[in-house]
Amino acid sequence: MASGRENTPAQDLLASLFFLAIGAAIVWVGFQVSSDECGGEKMSAGDTCVSYSNGKQTGSKNLEEQKDDNSTTSNVMFVVGGLVIFASACSTVGALRGMGGSAR
Repeated sequence: MASGRENTPAQDLLASLFFLAIGAAIVWVGFQVSSDECGGEKMSAGDTCVSYSNGKQTGSKNLEEQKDDNSTTSNVMFVVGGLVIFASACSTVGALRGMGGSAR
């Protein structure tokens, strides 16, 4: 569906850089996910991480289960953030070429 108006290469570059920053932030959050934390609190052996939704308990995890869950979350953040960064970098190159700059 065409809107009748196209972005300028400068607008495309700005959008690409914005999404590049978003991707970097997602990767940074992936690094911040600590493997042995529950709700920001460090867990020890024997601790249980309990989750709630609307005031009702929805689940609980021991330390090993929480480490596995946090590791999965971290890995997903790395993949998603990396894909956003890659797509943004490709878009940035395209925008720079559209502006007449050489990206070789």
